[in-house]
Amino acid sequence: MQVIKTWRFIVLYILLGLAALYVYTRSEAAVPVNKPLSLFPQQVGGWTMTGQARFDERVLAVLLPTDYLSRSYQGQGRDQVSLYIGYHDGGPNSGPIHSPKQCLPGSGWNRLNGEARQLVVNGEEMSYVSSLYQKDSQQQLFLYWFQVQDQFLTNEYALKLAMAKNSFLSNRRDSSFIRLSVMVKDGEDEARLIGEDFIKSFLPAIQESLPR
Repeated sequence: MQVIKTWRFIVLYILLGLAALYVYTRSEAAVPVNKPLSLFPQQVGGWTMTGQARFDERVLAVLLPTDYLSRSYQGQGRDQVSLYIGYHDGGPNSGPIHSPKQCLPGSGWNRLNGEARQLVVNGEEMSYVSSLYQKDSQQQLFLYWFQVQDQFLTNEYALKLAMAKNSFLSNRRDSSFIRLSVMVKDGEDEARLIGEDFIKSFLPAIQESLPR
């Protein structure tokens, strides 16, 4: 039985590798965003933008997004949420999405836990990852997902397979990465509730900006 399980994993990784090779060696048309992320709303419901960051050339050379947004918002209860949206149009100048499992530890954040969760927004269910990280004495909860058209994906393997399928069927490999971060002050559950409230408020605007 152990041999069979081992071969299953080997076959799975081979298929994922072939899918990734197919996606990244095939030339697809670049797909633009529906709306430039610079036009993303600064205020929705009780959330108001309090700051916006622009990355320097060195960071952009690593991330290679087609369009991106990095902002901080404050809620009516003075809750703070940081939002990053990175859009990759699938064209020759667009790089792959970088997994937070690699990027965050590289910035000094140590992963304590993580799980895929579901959230109902306007009657529809979406999936995201809730992952707790610590740096020195600070803890932050990161809520994130990958998106390919109307699919909410919570791991890198599903992302690669969705992109391969999209490439084969639609000749496109655009994808997006959406990440929220909430400072943990009153416990992980409370931070997650803040993040989920933010998602419920802003998900329609995110969907409106990204191609489906």
